[in-house]
Amino acid sequence: MKRSLIVTLLFVLICNVTYSQFWKKKDAKSDTTAVDKKSSYDTFKKEAKISEGILNVLVKKDKYYLEINKELFKREFLLGSRVSEVSNNTDVLAGQQLRQPLLVRWEYDGDKMLLKIINTRFITDDPEHIGVALKRNYTDPIMKSFKVEAISKDSTSFIIDVNKFFLSDIKELNPFKQGGGMFGGKATAGSYISDNSKILSAKCFPKNINIKTRMGYTVKKKPFVAVMTRSFLLLPEKIMQPHLYDKRMGYFKEIKYLYTSKQDELKKVEYINKWNIAPKPEDVEKYKKGEMVEPENPIVYYVDTAIPEKWRKYIRQGIEDWQVAFESIGFKNAIVAKDYPNDPDFDPDDIRYSCYRYITTHVSNSMGPSWVDPRSGEIIQGDVLFYHNVIKILHNWQFVQTAAVDPEVRKPVFDDDKMGQSLRYVAAHEIGHTLGLMHNMGASYAYPVDSLRSASFTQKYGTTPSIMDYARYNYVAQPGDKGVRLTPPDLGVYDIFAIKWGYKPLFTDSLEEQYKTLNKWILDLQDDPMFTYGAQQILIENDPSAQSESLGDDAIKASLYGIKNLKIINKNLIEWTAIENKSYAQSTAIYDVMHDQMWRYMHHVCKYIGGVYLNNPVKGDGKTSYTYVSRKKQKEALDFLFNQLSDMPKWIINKDLKMHDSFQDGDILAEYMGEISVTILNPVVLSRLKQFELDDPKNAYTQIELMDDVFNKVWAKTKRNQKLTYYDIVIQQEYIKYLMKYGKYSAIGTSAKSFKTMHICSHDKCKHNYEESALPLTKQSGSNTVLNALYHYELKKVYKLLSTKHSSDKMTQIHYDNMLDQLKKVLE
Repeated sequence: MKRSLIVTLLFVLICNVTYSQFWKKKDAKSDTTAVDKKSSYDTFKKEAKISEGILNVLVKKDKYYLEINKELFKREFLLGSRVSEVSNNTDVLAGQQLRQPLLVRWEYDGDKMLLKIINTRFITDDPEHIGVALKRNYTDPIMKSFKVEAISKDSTSFIIDVNKFFLSDIKELNPFKQGGGMFGGKATAGSYISDNSKILSAKCFPKNINIKTRMGYTVKKKPFVAVMTRSFLLLPEKIMQPHLYDKRMGYFKEIKYLYTSKQDELKKVEYINKWNIAPKPEDVEKYKKGEMVEPENPIVYYVDTAIPEKWRKYIRQGIEDWQVAFESIGFKNAIVAKDYPNDPDFDPDDIRYSCYRYITTHVSNSMGPSWVDPRSGEIIQGDVLFYHNVIKILHNWQFVQTAAVDPEVRKPVFDDDKMGQSLRYVAAHEIGHTLGLMHNMGASYAYPVDSLRSASFTQKYGTTPSIMDYARYNYVAQPGDKGVRLTPPDLGVYDIFAIKWGYKPLFTDSLEEQYKTLNKWILDLQDDPMFTYGAQQILIENDPSAQSESLGDDAIKASLYGIKNLKIINKNLIEWTAIENKSYAQSTAIYDVMHDQMWRYMHHVCKYIGGVYLNNPVKGDGKTSYTYVSRKKQKEALDFLFNQLSDMPKWIINKDLKMHDSFQDGDILAEYMGEISVTILNPVVLSRLKQFELDDPKNAYTQIELMDDVFNKVWAKTKRNQKLTYYDIVIQQEYIKYLMKYGKYSAIGTSAKSFKTMHICSHDKCKHNYEESALPLTKQSGSNTVLNALYHYELKKVYKLLSTKHSSDKMTQIHYDNMLDQLKKVLE
């Protein structure tokens, strides 16, 4: 027993000694590693080229390293990426930022440096209790971990290798957009080629660093290179006081979800996007007394000197047009335009600078994105991308909308001032986006149509009370309307009020008190249509009072004026557009734009049928969420559409141009005529009519009434035993095809095209805000079976009619026989 005990004790002792020695060796190794990193710190810095800033950049043997001070571990950064140069701008543009920047922070875990993405969507007003659970459930994920190369002797600075990070195809930083575009379509994607990639340079500044990287890809089996500028921007410790969002005002927004014990649900909280415009601390009392002061941080826009000076001066004017809005709330010099400075330290890709950039591309567009602090909605930096070919679209729009009245636009190249006024409008519109404002498509509805023919009215008010509308040129004005303004709008009363609502300092930390004031401002003006906000509608357009490219409070009357002008333009098209000793290509191009303008007028009127006027009511304002378009107005719209369909073949085909240039206008006209004649019978429209009938059966324009009215118009000549024209046949064929399509019958495919819509400015962020403009009614209410029965009902009416008709005109009879064969397949 004793011997066994002694052996056992001896064994334990040996094991303990061995175990202890093992860990001593391991600890010694760890200590040695730490010592090595500390001892190598000074040597590392001596051997490297150092650029000092908020994060130091060290370059050693063509490799890049960051030095991070421990004091920054609790600070928050924006990490973003911008395309600086590109080898092919078909899908990606120099100057473009393809994604919203990430909110990140650095953290050292005793072994590696971690770059973490910070949760900004979920917040709490109770950090002591709910905050503990929030941190457990929404811990910050690690974007990247970095090997630490060296540590300062006092353990306050850490050097990390960032080459792999910046030379990897990280989706949050790459030059390709994820998913489809705003209006559909596939996104470009590339296969990364590391051998073609390289870190080019780095610049350090007191609050940010910029690292330029050449990134090589294969796109669509072709080589592609993009130079990317990646930026780390230190955000202020003091967060801007958020400003509550209200869907009655058109602002971009940040969405949060607040965990609180003060409400019986998870609360959705929304902040608008805005710059932090406030008086300097020493001027606060002056400001409160009503004195005009300069803001502590004015908004400065640098205009690309690659833009020709003859255009650039108008762009600077458009930027500073917003000065009047800020002056109305007590700030002078709040927004300033300057040309790119002749300074080697200036870099338009530096996130410190807001720039108006020139993009050489065939695309006809312009857009105004911005970088936003997601914690508060503060706009940190904005840009406007000025696509060169926006000149083309502005020229063509102005011609087809005003050439009947304005001789100065009947030329291939406009005078500088004529084009300059349009560029000034585009600049002001896009700067409005970078100030946080969304499109206000309902603004122009505030004006009576006939007021747009008044010289005194238009000279004072323009075409719309908001430059954030799409109300380009005055197509309502007629020849003989002397002194009427035809040019694009200036800043309107809505824009000035919107800046007051979003930017005027209220000097309160209470969001509840803030809301009381902001709500009162809206209610005080709610009965004045000039201060109404009408959200842009995407995909499903319910509201005829908030349409893109429309003018006035009556689309039928405005469109009639517009069509009168198009008829004048078409008669004089070659004389006004053809260039001596050149082909007729310019005339044909303008003719196509004229077609688009005609269909835009028709499209505006279509929205009355099954339409609803949308509101954004709050309790106590006496408003309802929506109001149906009256039965009378819907029937008036239907009469307008079919009257125009009947009249168009008499004037819209330009026979002179057809003889001089080769194109097929007859088939294009036929396709659009077919589309117009049946688009009003689609399931969404019929579902809204059913809702109208359920809510107000005495006043509703019913589904059956609409279908009977359309049937009577489409088949009017057949019922009278008249010979059909080519266009009559097209309309009847498209009518049958669409009924079969909507009724889920197997039928020959339609060839009709959707309406063409042109856009200047598009913003991914708008997607989140467009949700506000969708009406619940647009979800098909009522059973699809009921709708199918309605389509079946119409098809049976057609079959019954055609079964009794025999035309002496051969083509008409061939058409009837063909339709009967189609109908027999689905009905018998």
